[in-house]
Amino acid sequence: MTCRRMERAGRSLDREVRLTHTELPMATTQRRHLMRTLGAAFLVLVLAAPGWADIFTDISGLPAQRAIERLAAKGVVRGTAEGRFLPGSVVTRLEMVLFLVRLLGVSGQGLVPPEFRDLERIPQGARPAVAAAVSLGTVSARSVELKKGDILYTLTVDKVAYGPQEEVLLTFVISNTGKEDVLFEYHNSQFHDFIVRAADGMEVARWSLGKAFLPVEKPVPLAAGKSMNFNTRWRQLDQNDRPIGPGRYEIVAVHTTKTAPTALSLFFQKGLVVGYPDNTFRPDQPVTRAELAALAVRAGGLDAEAFARATATLPVSDNAAVLPWARGSVAVAIERKMVPLVDGAFRPAQGATRADAAVALDVVMGLLKKYDFQKGVLRGLQESRPPTITIEDEKKAVRTFRVAQAHAVYRNDRRASLGALRPGDTLQFLKEGDVGDVVYIEATGP
Repeated sequence: MTCRRMERAGRSLDREVRLTHTELPMATTQRRHLMRTLGAAFLVLVLAAPGWADIFTDISGLPAQRAIERLAAKGVVRGTAEGRFLPGSVVTRLEMVLFLVRLLGVSGQGLVPPEFRDLERIPQGARPAVAAAVSLGTVSARSVELKKGDILYTLTVDKVAYGPQEEVLLTFVISNTGKEDVLFEYHNSQFHDFIVRAADGMEVARWSLGKAFLPVEKPVPLAAGKSMNFNTRWRQLDQNDRPIGPGRYEIVAVHTTKTAPTALSLFFQKGLVVGYPDNTFRPDQPVTRAELAALAVRAGGLDAEAFARATATLPVSDNAAVLPWARGSVAVAIERKMVPLVDGAFRPAQGATRADAAVALDVVMGLLKKYDFQKGVLRGLQESRPPTITIEDEKKAVRTFRVAQAHAVYRNDRRASLGALRPGDTLQFLKEGDVGDVVYIEATGP
């Protein structure tokens, strides 16, 4: 029943009570009995109206609760039609693909997945997401740098994940951090090269910035405090403009001086998830905790950290159970609290739960700055249907926002009701999309 209909019903009942009281000569006990009966009827009407609810009904008190709620607010994770999240259920490969594609904001529209032998086991509506995931590109780090004396070399990319047809923006900067000018000698006017190599070392592509190969007879100065900046784009193609296949690639920027050229590299992984050697995808197969660590590290652009930790001794009781292929990723996942330990053990071969996945995805969201929290001071609260909050932001602008029917509120790091918020509280909150309702609120106040 809508709020307006409920109010009309209440007014109608109130009128009925008044008329009964004035027109019928009832005894006091009879009138009280009637009032109780009508009051109970009104309560039934109120309870039957749409109420405010938790985002999910089965996550209360879990360590992963807030991670799940934040992810749900941004549409990364979803639950059942009955409002359950099923946190203890194992997460499947297909579920992880859907979570990651939503998190990274990659569109699979128009994409067709490979002809896996078990393609019929992938629902039609999920196939674009699978197609995007198997052709998604991720980089090992957003930026790498190398210093030679006073010269600082930096290679950066614009983000950590790329759709199959997106260009990778590369920026190569050579900076003189010293107090004296530096002279560079070159063979020709190509001061740098960009190279892409496959995992076996085979050169896939090489290019500069389209300058003619002209002789350079004099040293080229770089003044103190100045930089040379080179920007280019790689279209995920080989030298013959053919799309690269799944695998790991090295992207190299080279400062092509006559003597001791300087090179620094990023690594590009084509395929966030891949099929199996027998050409199956196995969408219903559980994701292990080791696989969850590898996926989260890759999606977070932390592969470079994982490579550096490939032989690390892990601070867990089952260190020997972590296989070499996963060791670096597990080390990073433990350090960054991506995957919670179980009684001091990592249990790499155990199936990861949906709650485990939420914790990992929540960390990745933070790393990639995907949580678009809006912040301000609470100036007003209306517990109407729907309720609203009025916020004054740091620029003193005042705006009013609707609160979703299913929402989560925390005040001073404790679960709270919307009514527990107080004017003057400092809020940060998440909405469904740019113009949607507020779903998740964190408040601090006295």
